[in-house]
Amino acid sequence: MGVLITMPSRKTETEAAAEKNSGVEATEQLAANTETDIAMNDEAPASAGISDTASSDVDFSVWKRAPKERTAAYFPTYSTVSKAMQTVMRGWVREWFAANPEILMRPHTAYPILVYQCTHPFSGKPTNMFTYDIQQTEALNRAFASAANKLGRELKTVDTKRFPWFTREHYFAYRSKEVVKYVMKNRRAIYKMLNVETVLMDSILKFAIIDIPKLGLEEALVLLRRAFKTQLHRFSEQFDLSERAEELLQIATDVLKAKLSEEKVVEMPQRKQNVVPMPRRSDNVVEMPLAA
Repeated sequence: MGVLITMPSRKTETEAAAEKNSGVEATEQLAANTETDIAMNDEAPASAGISDTASSDVDFSVWKRAPKERTAAYFPTYSTVSKAMQTVMRGWVREWFAANPEILMRPHTAYPILVYQCTHPFSGKPTNMFTYDIQQTEALNRAFASAANKLGRELKTVDTKRFPWFTREHYFAYRSKEVVKYVMKNRRAIYKMLNVETVLMDSILKFAIIDIPKLGLEEALVLLRRAFKTQLHRFSEQFDLSERAEELLQIATDVLKAKLSEEKVVEMPQRKQNVVPMPRRSDNVVEMPLAA
Protein backbone atom coordinates (compact mmCIF):
# COMPACT_ATOMS: atom_id res chain seq x y z
CA MET A 1 0.00 0.00 0.00
CA GLY A 2 1.45 3.36 -0.99
CA VAL A 3 1.91 6.28 1.32
CA LEU A 4 -0.53 9.12 0.88
CA ILE A 5 1.05 12.26 -0.60
CA THR A 6 4.36 12.37 1.27
CA MET A 7 6.56 10.24 3.44
CA PRO A 8 6.80 11.38 7.06
CA SER A 9 9.91 13.35 7.82
CA ARG A 10 11.71 14.28 10.99
CA LYS A 11 11.44 17.97 11.78
CA THR A 12 13.15 20.11 14.33
CA GLU A 13 10.94 22.01 16.78
CA THR A 14 11.60 25.20 14.82
CA GLU A 15 10.51 23.63 11.55
CA ALA A 16 7.38 22.16 13.12
CA ALA A 17 6.45 25.51 14.64
CA ALA A 18 7.01 27.23 11.31
CA GLU A 19 4.75 24.73 9.57
CA LYS A 20 2.01 25.27 12.15
CA ASN A 21 2.29 29.03 11.91
CA SER A 22 2.04 28.95 8.12
CA GLY A 23 -1.59 27.91 8.37
CA VAL A 24 -2.31 30.66 10.89
CA GLU A 25 -0.61 33.22 8.66
CA ALA A 26 -2.71 32.07 5.71
CA THR A 27 -5.89 32.57 7.73
CA GLU A 28 -4.83 36.01 8.96
CA GLN A 29 -3.80 37.11 5.48
CA LEU A 30 -7.06 36.01 3.91
CA ALA A 31 -9.01 37.61 6.74
CA ALA A 32 -7.19 40.88 6.11
CA ASN A 33 -7.97 40.56 2.41
CA THR A 34 -11.64 40.06 3.22
CA GLU A 35 -11.78 43.38 5.06
CA THR A 36 -10.16 45.28 2.20
CA ASP A 37 -11.51 43.52 -0.89
CA ILE A 38 -14.88 45.25 -1.04
CA ALA A 39 -13.33 48.68 -0.55
CA MET A 40 -10.79 47.93 -3.28
CA ASN A 41 -13.56 46.83 -5.60
CA ASP A 42 -15.20 50.22 -5.11
CA GLU A 43 -12.08 52.31 -5.66
CA ALA A 44 -9.90 50.38 -8.09
CA PRO A 45 -10.51 50.34 -11.83
CA ALA A 46 -11.61 47.10 -13.39
CA SER A 47 -8.91 44.48 -13.76
CA ALA A 48 -7.57 43.77 -17.20
CA GLY A 49 -9.96 41.66 -19.17
CA ILE A 50 -12.74 42.10 -16.59
CA SER A 51 -15.54 44.44 -17.65
CA ASP A 52 -17.74 46.23 -15.14
CA THR A 53 -20.75 46.26 -17.42
CA ALA A 54 -22.69 43.45 -19.02
CA SER A 55 -25.78 43.13 -21.12
CA SER A 56 -28.37 41.28 -19.12
CA ASP A 57 -32.08 40.58 -19.15
CA VAL A 58 -32.10 40.27 -15.38
CA ASP A 59 -34.35 42.72 -13.57
CA PHE A 60 -32.14 43.86 -10.72
CA SER A 61 -34.72 46.39 -9.51
CA VAL A 62 -36.03 43.73 -7.13
CA TRP A 63 -33.00 44.41 -4.96
CA LYS A 64 -34.55 47.74 -4.02
CA ARG A 65 -37.04 45.70 -2.01
CA ALA A 66 -34.45 43.45 -0.39
CA PRO A 67 -34.77 43.25 3.41
CA LYS A 68 -32.78 45.67 5.51
CA GLU A 69 -30.92 44.90 8.70
CA ARG A 70 -32.90 44.40 11.90
CA THR A 71 -35.95 43.23 10.00
CA ALA A 72 -37.58 39.83 10.42
CA ALA A 73 -36.92 38.86 6.81
CA TYR A 74 -33.23 39.83 6.82
CA PHE A 75 -31.62 36.57 7.94
CA PRO A 76 -33.92 34.02 6.21
CA THR A 77 -33.74 35.91 2.92
CA TYR A 78 -29.98 36.41 2.69
CA SER A 79 -29.17 32.97 4.06
CA THR A 80 -31.31 31.49 1.27
CA VAL A 81 -29.53 33.63 -1.33
CA SER A 82 -26.13 32.64 0.05
CA LYS A 83 -26.94 28.94 0.14
CA ALA A 84 -28.12 29.03 -3.48
CA MET A 85 -24.89 30.72 -4.57
CA GLN A 86 -22.74 28.25 -2.65
CA THR A 87 -24.65 25.32 -4.12
CA VAL A 88 -24.26 26.42 -7.73
CA MET A 89 -20.56 27.20 -7.25
CA ARG A 90 -19.93 23.70 -5.94
CA GLY A 91 -21.73 22.39 -8.98
CA TRP A 92 -19.51 24.42 -11.30
CA VAL A 93 -16.39 23.17 -9.55
CA ARG A 94 -17.61 19.58 -9.84
CA GLU A 95 -18.25 20.09 -13.57
CA TRP A 96 -14.75 21.48 -14.08
CA PHE A 97 -13.19 18.65 -12.10
CA ALA A 98 -14.97 16.01 -14.19
CA ALA A 99 -13.96 17.74 -17.44
CA ASN A 100 -10.29 18.02 -16.43
CA PRO A 101 -9.23 14.57 -15.17
CA GLU A 102 -5.57 15.43 -15.63
CA ILE A 103 -5.81 17.28 -12.31
CA LEU A 104 -5.73 13.83 -10.66
CA MET A 105 -2.06 13.59 -11.55
CA ARG A 106 -1.45 16.32 -8.96
CA PRO A 107 -3.02 15.21 -5.66
CA HIS A 108 -1.70 18.30 -3.87
CA THR A 109 -3.87 20.40 -6.19
CA ALA A 110 -6.82 18.02 -6.59
CA TYR A 111 -7.47 17.43 -2.89
CA PRO A 112 -8.60 20.98 -1.92
CA ILE A 113 -10.93 21.08 -4.93
CA LEU A 114 -12.44 17.72 -4.02
CA VAL A 115 -12.94 18.71 -0.40
CA TYR A 116 -14.46 22.07 -1.32
CA GLN A 117 -17.06 20.55 -3.65
CA CYS A 118 -17.99 18.07 -0.92
CA THR A 119 -18.53 20.68 1.80
CA HIS A 120 -22.18 21.27 2.50
CA PRO A 121 -23.28 24.84 1.71
CA PHE A 122 -23.34 26.90 4.89
CA SER A 123 -26.92 27.30 6.04
CA GLY A 124 -26.33 30.49 7.94
CA LYS A 125 -26.27 31.47 11.57
CA PRO A 126 -28.46 34.25 13.02
CA THR A 127 -25.44 36.40 13.85
CA ASN A 128 -24.99 37.89 10.38
CA MET A 129 -23.05 34.81 9.21
CA PHE A 130 -24.01 33.52 5.78
CA THR A 131 -20.86 31.64 4.69
CA TYR A 132 -18.02 29.65 6.24
CA ASP A 133 -15.96 32.31 7.97
CA ILE A 134 -12.32 31.23 7.88
CA GLN A 135 -11.75 33.00 11.21
CA GLN A 136 -14.42 30.93 12.95
CA THR A 137 -13.07 27.56 14.10
CA GLU A 138 -16.55 26.17 14.74
CA ALA A 139 -17.70 27.02 11.22
CA LEU A 140 -14.61 25.49 9.64
CA ASN A 141 -14.99 22.32 11.68
CA ARG A 142 -18.52 22.05 10.30
CA ALA A 143 -17.21 22.51 6.77
CA PHE A 144 -14.57 19.80 7.06
CA ALA A 145 -16.94 17.45 8.87
CA SER A 146 -19.52 17.79 6.11
CA ALA A 147 -16.83 17.09 3.51
CA ALA A 148 -15.63 14.01 5.36
CA ASN A 149 -19.15 12.57 5.35
CA LYS A 150 -19.52 12.97 1.60
CA LEU A 151 -16.00 12.61 0.21
CA GLY A 152 -15.94 8.81 0.38
CA ARG A 153 -18.95 8.59 -1.95
CA GLU A 154 -17.44 11.26 -4.19
CA LEU A 155 -14.15 9.38 -4.54
CA LYS A 156 -16.02 6.26 -5.66
CA THR A 157 -17.26 8.19 -8.69
CA VAL A 158 -13.79 9.41 -9.72
CA ASP A 159 -12.59 7.49 -12.77
CA THR A 160 -8.88 6.77 -12.30
CA LYS A 161 -8.59 3.66 -14.49
CA ARG A 162 -6.50 5.45 -17.11
CA PHE A 163 -3.87 6.42 -14.55
CA PRO A 164 -1.02 4.35 -13.09
CA TRP A 165 -1.47 2.66 -9.74
CA PHE A 166 0.59 5.23 -7.87
CA THR A 167 -1.91 7.92 -8.92
CA ARG A 168 -5.02 5.80 -8.44
CA GLU A 169 -4.21 4.91 -4.84
CA HIS A 170 -4.49 8.57 -3.81
CA TYR A 171 -8.21 8.50 -4.60
CA PHE A 172 -9.43 5.28 -3.01
CA ALA A 173 -12.65 5.92 -1.10
CA TYR A 174 -11.32 4.56 2.18
CA ARG A 175 -8.76 7.38 2.21
CA SER A 176 -11.38 10.12 2.39
CA LYS A 177 -10.56 11.01 6.00
CA GLU A 178 -6.86 11.21 5.17
CA VAL A 179 -7.65 13.54 2.28
CA VAL A 180 -9.66 15.86 4.54
CA LYS A 181 -6.88 15.86 7.13
CA TYR A 182 -4.37 16.75 4.44
CA VAL A 183 -6.47 19.71 3.31
CA MET A 184 -6.99 20.84 6.91
CA LYS A 185 -3.22 20.87 7.34
CA ASN A 186 -2.51 22.48 3.95
CA ARG A 187 -5.45 24.84 3.90
CA ARG A 188 -4.43 27.82 1.84
CA ALA A 189 -6.25 26.71 -1.33
CA ILE A 190 -9.56 25.84 0.29
CA TYR A 191 -9.42 28.90 2.53
CA LYS A 192 -9.13 30.98 -0.61
CA MET A 193 -12.28 29.38 -2.04
CA LEU A 194 -14.26 29.82 1.17
CA ASN A 195 -13.04 33.38 1.56
CA VAL A 196 -14.25 34.25 -1.94
CA GLU A 197 -17.72 33.04 -0.95
CA THR A 198 -17.63 35.35 2.06
CA VAL A 199 -16.59 38.37 0.01
CA LEU A 200 -19.27 37.65 -2.59
CA MET A 201 -21.96 37.58 0.08
CA ASP A 202 -20.60 40.71 1.73
CA SER A 203 -20.78 42.38 -1.68
CA ILE A 204 -24.44 41.38 -2.00
CA LEU A 205 -25.25 42.85 1.40
CA LYS A 206 -23.39 46.06 0.63
CA PHE A 207 -25.15 46.35 -2.72
CA ALA A 208 -28.64 45.92 -1.29
CA ILE A 209 -28.32 47.78 1.99
CA ILE A 210 -25.76 50.53 1.39
CA ASP A 211 -24.98 51.13 -2.28
CA ILE A 212 -28.46 51.19 -3.81
CA PRO A 213 -29.82 53.84 -1.41
CA LYS A 214 -26.58 55.82 -1.63
CA LEU A 215 -25.60 55.53 -5.31
CA GLY A 216 -28.70 54.37 -7.12
CA LEU A 217 -29.28 51.00 -8.74
CA GLU A 218 -27.20 51.42 -11.91
CA GLU A 219 -24.02 52.67 -10.24
CA ALA A 220 -24.37 50.17 -7.41
CA LEU A 221 -24.74 47.38 -9.95
CA VAL A 222 -21.47 48.37 -11.63
CA LEU A 223 -19.68 47.91 -8.31
CA LEU A 224 -21.41 44.61 -7.64
CA ARG A 225 -20.50 43.19 -11.05
CA ARG A 226 -16.90 44.28 -10.55
CA ALA A 227 -16.74 42.58 -7.15
CA PHE A 228 -18.23 39.35 -8.48
CA LYS A 229 -15.93 39.13 -11.48
CA THR A 230 -12.86 39.97 -9.43
CA GLN A 231 -13.63 37.43 -6.72
CA LEU A 232 -14.60 34.63 -9.09
CA HIS A 233 -11.34 35.27 -10.95
CA ARG A 234 -9.45 34.81 -7.67
CA PHE A 235 -11.37 31.72 -6.61
CA SER A 236 -8.78 29.22 -7.83
CA GLU A 237 -5.43 29.21 -9.57
CA GLN A 238 -6.59 26.22 -11.62
CA PHE A 239 -9.61 27.76 -13.35
CA ASP A 240 -11.38 31.08 -13.83
CA LEU A 241 -15.04 31.45 -12.88
CA SER A 242 -15.26 35.17 -13.66
CA GLU A 243 -17.12 34.49 -16.91
CA ARG A 244 -19.98 33.11 -14.85
CA ALA A 245 -20.39 36.23 -12.72
CA GLU A 246 -23.55 37.34 -14.49
CA GLU A 247 -25.02 33.87 -14.18
CA LEU A 248 -24.35 33.88 -10.45
CA LEU A 249 -25.95 37.31 -10.11
CA GLN A 250 -29.01 36.07 -11.95
CA ILE A 251 -29.30 33.08 -9.62
CA ALA A 252 -29.06 35.34 -6.56
CA THR A 253 -31.70 37.67 -8.02
CA ASP A 254 -34.08 34.84 -8.90
CA VAL A 255 -33.78 33.43 -5.39
CA LEU A 256 -34.48 36.86 -3.91
CA LYS A 257 -37.61 37.22 -6.06
CA ALA A 258 -38.86 33.81 -4.99
CA LYS A 259 -38.16 34.53 -1.33
CA LEU A 260 -39.94 37.89 -1.43
CA SER A 261 -42.94 36.22 -3.05
CA GLU A 262 -43.05 33.59 -0.33
CA GLU A 263 -42.88 36.13 2.46
CA LYS A 264 -45.32 38.57 0.95
CA VAL A 265 -48.32 38.81 3.20
CA VAL A 266 -51.60 39.67 1.54
CA GLU A 267 -53.65 41.56 4.05
CA MET A 268 -57.29 40.64 3.84
CA PRO A 269 -59.70 43.47 4.61
CA GLN A 270 -61.14 43.07 8.03
CA ARG A 271 -64.82 42.42 8.10
CA LYS A 272 -66.63 44.94 10.18
CA GLN A 273 -68.95 43.40 12.61
CA ASN A 274 -72.30 45.09 12.66
CA VAL A 275 -73.17 45.14 16.28
CA VAL A 276 -76.85 45.88 16.76
CA PRO A 277 -77.30 47.35 20.19
CA MET A 278 -79.97 45.54 22.07
CA PRO A 279 -82.54 47.72 23.73
CA ARG A 280 -81.85 48.05 27.37
CA ARG A 281 -84.31 46.11 29.36
CA SER A 282 -85.90 48.27 31.98
CA ASP A 283 -87.22 46.79 35.11
CA ASN A 284 -90.85 47.72 35.49
CA VAL A 285 -91.48 47.90 39.18
CA VAL A 286 -95.16 47.73 39.98
CA GLU A 287 -95.89 49.33 43.28
CA MET A 288 -98.43 47.32 45.21
CA PRO A 289 -100.78 49.26 47.45
CA LEU A 290 -100.05 48.89 51.07
CA ALA A 291 -102.43 46.75 53.03
CA ALA A 292 -104.92 48.76 55.04
